[in-house]
Amino acid sequence: MVVSEGSVPVPPSDLRKQLGRLLDSKDGTDVLFNIDGEIFYAHRMVLAARSPVFKVGLLGSMVETKMPSITLHGIAPATFKIMLQFMYTDTLPGDDELGDSPHEMMQHLLAAADCYALDRLKLICAQRLWNKVSADTVAATLACAEMYSCRESKNKCIDFFAAEKNFKKAVLTEDFVQLGQNFPSIIAELRERVGAWHCVIDLHVCILVV
Repeated sequence: MVVSEGSVPVPPSDLRKQLGRLLDSKDGTDVLFNIDGEIFYAHRMVLAARSPVFKVGLLGSMVETKMPSITLHGIAPATFKIMLQFMYTDTLPGDDELGDSPHEMMQHLLAAADCYALDRLKLICAQRLWNKVSADTVAATLACAEMYSCRESKNKCIDFFAAEKNFKKAVLTEDFVQLGQNFPSIIAELRERVGAWHCVIDLHVCILVV
């Protein structure tokens, strides 16, 4: 009888690091993206595996499938770079690596994630925005949640508004005015949640818009 002693040590997976190095080295890249004159190299199969939108665009019957260079509009180079890194490594950099405005970058990444059907990235961005929510940022965060169909984030923001101390500060921000102009249905939901304060909402919207 052979008795097994101990176990065979297995190192943790380093797939993320390997794919990250693959992206950095540009080895085997077969497509490049031109965004405002900045060039990004990538692998069609990796992007197609991560995003159904890229799968259609890079492997389907569209013109882009035969183009070695693709120009993208509606996304900033800095945002695309972080999104591309996420698609290879499934991780995001910390706030200290996101530039001067991490909150704004998270909003841009959320929009990009929604555009390219990167559901996990979308939820991570929504959570990061919620983690930093305040009376000054809740209106902008709520607008993002509504625009990009983040239901849970939307409910959390409305709950945040419902607290009187938060409400009194948040309605005085410019972002709240934009929220009322762009998403009037949200104002109706807020009226229902904050009850007696609905008159204050209407008053602030009217004053600030004028």
